[in-house]
Amino acid sequence: MVVRSNIGKTALELRSKEDLIREMWIPKKTSDQIFNVKSYGARGDGKADDRKALQEAIDAVYRTSKGGNLFFPPGLYRISGPLEVPEVKDGSPVAWLGHSPDSTIIAPSQPMDYLVRMRGSGGAVKGIKFIGSDPENGYVQYAKVCMLATDIHDKIFSNSVFEWALIHGLQITGEGNNNLCVFERLCQFSQNGTVAKGRGGSGSGSKVSFLAFNPKESGVYVGAYLKVGSGEGSVYHIDEVGTNSIKVSPDLKRPLSVGTEYAIHIGCGLHTDRGSDNNVYGIYDCHFVGNKGAGLMVRGLYGHHIQGGNFDSNGITGIHIGSGSIDTTPAYSNSITHAYFENNGYANAILDYPSGLTILEPLLAKPVDGVGEGIASLTSLRENYFDYSTVSVIHNGQLYQYIGEEPESASFSRDQEPRITVNRKSGDTNPIRFELPAAPSHKFGEVLEMYVEDSAGQPVQIVCDSADVNNKDGKKGVEAPAGAGYKIVAFYSRNKKSWMVSYTNPIL
Repeated sequence: MVVRSNIGKTALELRSKEDLIREMWIPKKTSDQIFNVKSYGARGDGKADDRKALQEAIDAVYRTSKGGNLFFPPGLYRISGPLEVPEVKDGSPVAWLGHSPDSTIIAPSQPMDYLVRMRGSGGAVKGIKFIGSDPENGYVQYAKVCMLATDIHDKIFSNSVFEWALIHGLQITGEGNNNLCVFERLCQFSQNGTVAKGRGGSGSGSKVSFLAFNPKESGVYVGAYLKVGSGEGSVYHIDEVGTNSIKVSPDLKRPLSVGTEYAIHIGCGLHTDRGSDNNVYGIYDCHFVGNKGAGLMVRGLYGHHIQGGNFDSNGITGIHIGSGSIDTTPAYSNSITHAYFENNGYANAILDYPSGLTILEPLLAKPVDGVGEGIASLTSLRENYFDYSTVSVIHNGQLYQYIGEEPESASFSRDQEPRITVNRKSGDTNPIRFELPAAPSHKFGEVLEMYVEDSAGQPVQIVCDSADVNNKDGKKGVEAPAGAGYKIVAFYSRNKKSWMVSYTNPIL
């Protein structure tokens, strides 16, 4: 007896590559994990208004108890208004997944404050381009910010692009918990911001007024830059913004009069607002290119680690760390490692109020119109340096550290101060005393450096109440002669249980 199978021949054939690709991109019924935006009616053809469909998909995935993946097949998704992520509780992470930033694009078709308001912890944003201009309408810049992010701690941004916004590419606000965010795998922040130029400004000191320019309506914000003239000292930080005036720091080098050209540089690639929970960002191999203000503005409190990446052709600076008012907390414990700086306008990095900043072997091309090249391209806009004694730079194998001048005093304590500089006025009659700290309790080498710019004709005494100095009673210490322009070095010898002090002969 012959048994004939009822299974047709086509049922046994393997699916072709073309069929698999077609099934991948054709909208399917969503599961608990995958939410395909085309299943909600998004077209992605660059013509339709996809705002309603995309918002429905967003609402659906964020309503689930376990979160999921919001999937954007290749396409140009034009929207007439912002996309809003609802306020969500922790434990429902959502990943926004595109095919690649070259093929998955979200763009505005009308003016709006931001393309996307991102919320929610965990999850990721991968393979999507958020563009603030409309590719179908002559690339008119419609969105002020590509993405406005709040309360997004533990989120990963990977291989995504934020570009051509009127102000910022990605702005992380000071609200909520924004700790432990990571930017990796060639995230790009480019061509964001605008430059407002004019000749109708006047002012002196810290205040500048305008005849016909309204800073608030033009998107000027605290942290933008005023540039007057050229070269070093031509850039000022904007501290306050009014309807017809701004306040800047430091004070204008010379009064600004009507008829003199000024430029206000508005916008950053990635802007982190100052907040109590804006800490510990990892920024790895990302590109910050062509932004009108800074490529990266770090205003968080501590733990921003920047490794590799390219800071190229930004209008004012590649990186600005610690921007804020004089009485704010400094930016703590940041690091910049092997980053590349080229063609930035004023400086490669502006360092205002950093503390514990380490910069390792940056590649520093000369800025276009500003401070000097090399190590001089790392600078500050402020007259007052804040806690720079904890800032160190290794460039071309050489160690550089900022040296803060101490106020006039007869005695200087060296406890937790690795470097100190003394410059006394002539006529002082008291000798200078450097008080060394107690013997170190750790096993690391400890070196203290004392710079004598001018001892005002008085000798310099180096003493220690709790340890020997040069194998002698530390309370008596050792003495360096009076003079100008020399350095005293002290290191602790555990074998001798003494601070060992040396000094060069002073230039008299």
